[in-house]
Amino acid sequence: MNILITGANGLLGKSLLQKLSLKHNIYAIVGKNNKLKSTDNIKILEIDLFNLNINKLPKNIDVIYYLAQSNHFREFPSKTIDMLNININAPVRLALWGKQNNIKKFIFVSSGGVYKHPIKPLQEVFEKNGFYLDSKLSAEILLRNFASFFETFVIVRPFFMYGPGQNTSMLIPRLINNVQDENEITLSYKNGIKINPIYVDDVSISMEKLLDLKGEYTFNIAGNEVVSLRELSEMIGIIVNKTPKYKVLDNSQSDLVADISKMKEKLCKPTMALIDGLERVYRATSR
Repeated sequence: MNILITGANGLLGKSLLQKLSLKHNIYAIVGKNNKLKSTDNIKILEIDLFNLNINKLPKNIDVIYYLAQSNHFREFPSKTIDMLNININAPVRLALWGKQNNIKKFIFVSSGGVYKHPIKPLQEVFEKNGFYLDSKLSAEILLRNFASFFETFVIVRPFFMYGPGQNTSMLIPRLINNVQDENEITLSYKNGIKINPIYVDDVSISMEKLLDLKGEYTFNIAGNEVVSLRELSEMIGIIVNKTPKYKVLDNSQSDLVADISKMKEKLCKPTMALIDGLERVYRATSR
């Protein structure tokens, strides 16, 4: 198949690129200053998603993977327009382009952070997830209107994906750096929130399996192991041979643990043990 991938130079993009290019022709959309190179099965396209020019897109595409996301998720309100264009405008325009060009499959990567915890009975309360996550949820809502135009339409919600080379602002690289540098790690109550992180290669396997599906789906993508932030930090402490330091706050924070039963049934079961994945990330950053 001919597959178009946006965000191909990100953590998931690089992993998925290598996996899919073994069997398919890949058109990889990247930003400026990327280090990816074209090969026999991979064509690198430097296209600005902020000001997306549809005329630059290749023809005869079968599948669109929208992996791109704004890098400015912590910079609200100064980077509001960037988040709007990358997280909402560009994927919606690509979905419309896909419909107009009879593309078979559209796959959009959102975030596990879009889940909210409703108050029952419902009250007149607006729960903010932050502008970045709300932009992801907005894109999901708008893109679902295009689902019937595709043979396969999928929303993917990864939970705390990690792997070597990940941006140091993300949770696990940040924890590794804090433990190494003996900085305090802030916890809610005694142990902090519980999560089930997933290694990037396990995500790529699931993403490849989506090509075999037909219909409309939403998938949580997360790991098998549920750990508290304290437990995760202690595992990192063992790897880096340092004792984590904590600052414990007396406030509540909801856990963010994904139900992955549908992922296991339709796609794959995660295989990377958390301790092994953490060690791979540490080795990559300590070179």
